[in-house]
Amino acid sequence: SPPPRRGPSPPRGGGSRPRSPPPRGRNASPPPARRDPSPPPQRSRSRSAPEKKSVNVASGKGDGFETVNAEVVEANSRHDGSPNYQAELLFTMGQALGTSGRPRTMCIRGPYRPDRNAAEEDADKLLKVAENEGMAKVRELAVSLKRSRVR
Repeated sequence: SPPPRRGPSPPRGGGSRPRSPPPRGRNASPPPARRDPSPPPQRSRSRSAPEKKSVNVASGKGDGFETVNAEVVEANSRHDGSPNYQAELLFTMGQALGTSGRPRTMCIRGPYRPDRNAAEEDADKLLKVAENEGMAKVRELAVSLKRSRVR
């Protein structure tokens, strides 16, 4: 026959609260190291100078930008380490809003491309649309290029 069963064991420590770690002394461990307040040096994202194309657009066009610069930059690399390229259009708005004295800029990027030539074609398409149809259409084209891409 099996041995008789025992009842539940009594609670330990007598309290129902969870235990907290013991308090540390004043000099138990050194304080965390402080970061240097100066920013880290900026590193270039690409090894070669990016190819730039620039277009000056009359500010009376109604779209609100003065100039647009197109360039192909090296984007985040793929997981296998191969490079990606991306078209960037940098729109300069002028000092229409604000009094900082610095021109406002806005960047619209195309999709990631493993081939630099494909990214340059994207930049040409986006730049042509910027010249003829304005910034809103550039945004639409960039979104449609990103969505239509097969990964």
